[in-house]
Amino acid sequence: MPKNLLESVHTASQQAECGVIYDKKPFKVRLEPNKKYSWCLCGQSKNQPFCDGTHKSPYLQIKLRPVRFQVDTDKEYWLCNCKQTSHRPFCDGTHKREDIQAKIK
Repeated sequence: MPKNLLESVHTASQQAECGVIYDKKPFKVRLEPNKKYSWCLCGQSKNQPFCDGTHKSPYLQIKLRPVRFQVDTDKEYWLCNCKQTSHRPFCDGTHKREDIQAKIK
């Protein structure tokens, strides 16, 4: 399982709540080492799986914040799009659960 190198620095990955389910499949993306990324946790970003700042809208009243992360190897990673992963921002297979599959048609 990949490791978020910023997990001990940015505590957003430890938020108790999960965002709304955006998709029932993960997103494969090439990530570069030493570059910082912001993964959308709220599920409202129009730039999934990355944050576009939608959570800042005072009209939506979203309490969840993006998860800042960094990887150590230049390769393709699977990022969670169901927003229910226990290994934020990486997919851990949670999207395969029946309850999650049933929420998105």
